[in-house]
Amino acid sequence: MFTLEKFTTADSPLFHTLVTNEPAMRMNLGRPLTKAEAEQFFEAVKWENAKGSALGYYKVFTLAQGSPSFLGMGVLEQNDDYQAIEVEYMLLPQYWNRGYGTALLRALIGLAVSFQSNCDLIAILDPQNTYSKRMLCHAGEKQYLNAENDPVELYRRPGSAEAQNLLS
Repeated sequence: MFTLEKFTTADSPLFHTLVTNEPAMRMNLGRPLTKAEAEQFFEAVKWENAKGSALGYYKVFTLAQGSPSFLGMGVLEQNDDYQAIEVEYMLLPQYWNRGYGTALLRALIGLAVSFQSNCDLIAILDPQNTYSKRMLCHAGEKQYLNAENDPVELYRRPGSAEAQNLLS
């Protein structure tokens, strides 16, 4: 359905297309990034990807219709606050509601588990983001935690026995 490859220096135009897209960024940051913010973020992406682990920032291409098309980004990063691998994703709006998001989320979960088999996974999102809520449920992210007065929702998939005991 699609391929995942880490962003490289040559991918700057693709990255900027995504992070300056108003509808896509409204669901993530609430606004598109400025050119300066996008450049600074892309430098951090390249630095993270240079570490050589499965964690990092992935460009996502569809393989449909013969030639690859850029769909968006998938991210796996260590979240020390939650002691888990955080799964993030962002698709360009023309690919929303076509099953790509759920398939991407499943692929990222599989990649994270192959990197660390008993890892805890989390996804943090805005409570108003109903699309991501639906995608997380379709991908099997059934554990749900939300601290009182917390402006985000936390979906957690425990991999370790300790995390599963905490959520039971």
